Amino acid sequence: MLEPKPKSSTRKYLILVVVAALMLVFMSISMARTSTTEYCTSCHEMKTNLDELKKSSHALDANKKPIECAQCHVPQTLGPKYLVVKTVVGMKDLVVHYLGDPDNLSRRAMQESGRRFVPDENCQACHKDLYRNAKDDKEISAIGRLCHDAWMGKNGTTTKGCAGCHFNMAHLPNFDRRYAFNAEFASRLPLKEEGTKR
Repeated sequence: MLEPKPKSSTRKYLILVVVAALMLVFMSISMARTSTTEYCTSCHEMKTNLDELKKSSHALDANKKPIECAQCHVPQTLGPKYLVVKTVVGMKDLVVHYLGDPDNLSRRAMQESGRRFVPDENCQACHKDLYRNAKDDKEISAIGRLCHDAWMGKNGTTTKGCAGCHFNMAHLPNFDRRYAFNAEFASRLPLKEEGTKR
């Protein structure tokens, strides 16, 4: 015959469940809060990125709502990638802000890091038909079609993700303004005197 558990062990188990539930609620709220554009751009070193985003072709989504930082830079589904971005990358940003030199950040290094944290799924949330342009009013070029075919494994393969080919969509540092394909975006931005690393 089974004996009932002692009350103290049931009570400990209940306390453990309540503490775990409270921790999950706290983590969920803090992760949601730290994914807002207001939070991401609350540090002065991110002001340039926000100014560029507002003047980019990615300033607004198809519904004319401002595109938020997390729509591009944070995985949209929970899982290991989400946790890495929210914890490891978030902690790195805090360390740089408080212990580094945020006034002299290397835009080139930020750009490389930023591209790694733009999951293809986030791009495809808005760009569903890869054979149509962003406005969905005409087909993409023949070269674009070949590139997308390679990305999908239909004609060769490529290891580049969306942000690997489609760079400077939302942010445009001074050193990339020289490219002809960035001329229109560059014309909307003031040329700023930036730190030596920018």
